[in-house]
Amino acid sequence: MDFPKKLIILLVIISIFSILNSGCMFIIPDYDSYTVSYIKVTPSSAVLQLGSSKKFKLLAYDSESNLIPVNPSEVEWGATFQCWSCGKVWKLNPKSGSITTTFTPERTGRYYIWGHYKGETDSSRVDVE
Repeated sequence: MDFPKKLIILLVIISIFSILNSGCMFIIPDYDSYTVSYIKVTPSSAVLQLGSSKKFKLLAYDSESNLIPVNPSEVEWGATFQCWSCGKVWKLNPKSGSITTTFTPERTGRYYIWGHYKGETDSSRVDVE
């Protein structure tokens, strides 16, 4: 192999190593540098069959409606059911520490799944048939 081919192979190997190495870096955002104006729980509504589950996600926005990063450790999830005296007839997993939660209803009826983050709350209506 002549010198130019060896040089090209060496440059390709160095380039691949550099790309792979730089792609593995992860920078944790400074969550406190963002001011949350409002949040949204998505989807905003859903219709489920009894026995099924649905994943919900919390998104945060600044005053200019720009999507901003959410610190998962500060997120809380909850739910309510149309019948207050029926007790807890749903499962949420997880209930906190994640920007997503999975909702599983245990009775038919209307539920509200809510997310809470940095003083802001939003909910999603779920009708279970």
